[in-house]
Amino acid sequence: MKNDSDFENFDTSTLQQFGSVIILDQNFHVLGVSENALQELELGNQENVLGESLKAFGANIFGKHTAKVFRLLTNIKDHVISRQIIPLKLANKRVYLKLSLHHNQLFIEWEEQFKKYTSAKKIHEFSFLLDAIQPNNWDLVCHAINRLLRFEHVFVVQVQETGYSQVIAEDTSDGKQHYKNIEFSKSFMPKEVFPFYSMCSYRYSPNLEDKNQEFYFNSSKVNLLESQLAPIPELHQIFLSQKGIKSALFFSIHVDSKFWGLLVAHHSKEKHIDLQQRKLCTFAIQNATSKYENYLKQNLLDRHEILKSAETELKLDLSKSKTVNCALVQHMPTLMNMVHADGFAIFNQGDVYFEGLCPTTQQLYEIVSFIQSHTEKSLFKDNNFRLNHAKNISGKLPFAGLLYLKVGLSNDHILMWFRKESASKALNLQFTPATSKRDSPKISVSESINHDIAQPWNDLEINFVLKLNQILKETIVSKLKERQLWNEQLLATNNELEMLTFTLSHDLKNPLSILKIGLQFLQNNKDTIDPTSIHKWYSNLIASTESIEDIINNVVLLCQHKTSTLTKEPIPMAYNLQQIFKDSSVIYNDYPCDISYGRLLPIWAEKGALYQIFSNLIGNAIKYSTNSVRATIHINSYFEDGQVCYCIQDQGIGIPNENLNQIFEIFKRGNNVNAIEGTGVGLSLVKRIMERLGGNVKIESEIGSGTTVYLYFPMVEDFPPSMLLD
Repeated sequence: MKNDSDFENFDTSTLQQFGSVIILDQNFHVLGVSENALQELELGNQENVLGESLKAFGANIFGKHTAKVFRLLTNIKDHVISRQIIPLKLANKRVYLKLSLHHNQLFIEWEEQFKKYTSAKKIHEFSFLLDAIQPNNWDLVCHAINRLLRFEHVFVVQVQETGYSQVIAEDTSDGKQHYKNIEFSKSFMPKEVFPFYSMCSYRYSPNLEDKNQEFYFNSSKVNLLESQLAPIPELHQIFLSQKGIKSALFFSIHVDSKFWGLLVAHHSKEKHIDLQQRKLCTFAIQNATSKYENYLKQNLLDRHEILKSAETELKLDLSKSKTVNCALVQHMPTLMNMVHADGFAIFNQGDVYFEGLCPTTQQLYEIVSFIQSHTEKSLFKDNNFRLNHAKNISGKLPFAGLLYLKVGLSNDHILMWFRKESASKALNLQFTPATSKRDSPKISVSESINHDIAQPWNDLEINFVLKLNQILKETIVSKLKERQLWNEQLLATNNELEMLTFTLSHDLKNPLSILKIGLQFLQNNKDTIDPTSIHKWYSNLIASTESIEDIINNVVLLCQHKTSTLTKEPIPMAYNLQQIFKDSSVIYNDYPCDISYGRLLPIWAEKGALYQIFSNLIGNAIKYSTNSVRATIHINSYFEDGQVCYCIQDQGIGIPNENLNQIFEIFKRGNNVNAIEGTGVGLSLVKRIMERLGGNVKIESEIGSGTTVYLYFPMVEDFPPSMLLD
């Protein structure tokens, strides 16, 4: 016979020796019977029993208890009660008779009763220990269980998300620690054994060396794993036997209805533990588990309150006049601690920010590229990232685990959390099956150190990251609306500038031409012109000057009603300046030029405005350096009087001293640039944008030696420390 697929790896034809079992269908016909039951009840061979009705020979088995047993079986079959245990005499031996229902099959099991009762003193001592158990003190749980069992070794093993099993508590008869803090590899608790341990509150084997009894069954499906007599998985049985263990108890621990681990008791000699003692231990472990669950729930509530507070604070900062990235940079330590990470990094359009244990900038770029090429998901996590993917990243990674979040739908704004490795000693089990009937299967045990494995992120931490992503999505939508408004205002500004340029370059030409012609005419004909003509020309000149005045007044009025503002955030400049220089070099490819950098401080400004400023200045520096075979531009910055000052120095042709005081006026250029193409609008635009940022610009220049431009950007507040790292 073959049972459900989950149990195919278990022996379904034998049972342990310490009890007996009969399995019935719902009509009380025998589906299966154990070898001990046939012998103890003198039922003959299995052919006499299988398929027969228990009612035909039940009275011979249960005697005066027959009616009670059948009444209980009927109640269990009808789901009036779930199970029942009754002490009685069976085949002249005091036993515990256990009646239960599993998958519409009635189980009748019995085992010998070794104790009639547990002393009041023992129960009082046990109750005191139960009351003393703290919510997360599994060592005291082991001690309490061992005071009742008197085994040589009791320990708690927790099955981790990684598949490894760690011994987290221990109590021994010699007072020494043998397993505590040691990890077993995945081979120790493979998923195939989970059903065996999880479906019962405990598993028991008084003597692992006893030969199993046969179990006989007909063609119906019978799941023997529901029976306490089911044999211990071969893997664990061989392992314990090689360790000299004869008697063992395994109590399953379930947290939030999930299989969490085992409390294991070992003894080197055969030891029979009475059923009521096992039930007391089960009660104690369930009590401790309940306390532990409450502890976890309270811890979750506390953590939830902390996370809610962090979310509220982040939302508040995001709602201020700062960009999403600015708020994230300011909260880097908090965002790192909220998920118990050892490091945190932000990647934003090529700019990077680090907190704690992090890779290098180059490694971060490679990690982003690698993950983006392998998944389109917003969330990626791997607590073995270094073990699994280090070969794809240059250099040694300082972390083992990675949690990756793509902000919104953009691939250029990414948050990453890092965890260091939690190196631990692990025991590896290698199962060697028997090669012949003379051989026995063996377990070889080896010890290794686990590297490149980090503590996995739990559900609470993942939920916080997902909640963070939702908050950022909502904020990005809001900021996009603000940006759309800014773009509209910027478009209006550009339209205004175009209108101003057109007005000054076109509309003023006509009145100015009239003035010029009229003055020349009056100058050339002052001796011959008649009074009427003079009056006519003067009228025309006055009209022309009035036209010029009207045009200028209209432009001034338009500028005075400009009310749009720029949203400021701290902008790191290294990457931006390198990109602007590359773009400018392409535009002015006829002017070979190199660039060098000093310290490049961040700037409180708007990224688009900074691009306009620096692209104009760097473009000018390249364009006007034609007097050098290969010119060099140098950019440096420093703090001065609560401002960030940027200094852009070139080796160009310079600006004549007489033109310096007019160089920021629109269409004004130095009188030495006639051969170099230009409009005279760039510096005027730079000054105008600087003024809207609340800053200032000044120029120093010397003919033939070059020009230095100083930009002064006011500080809104102190920069995050991570932005000031060189």
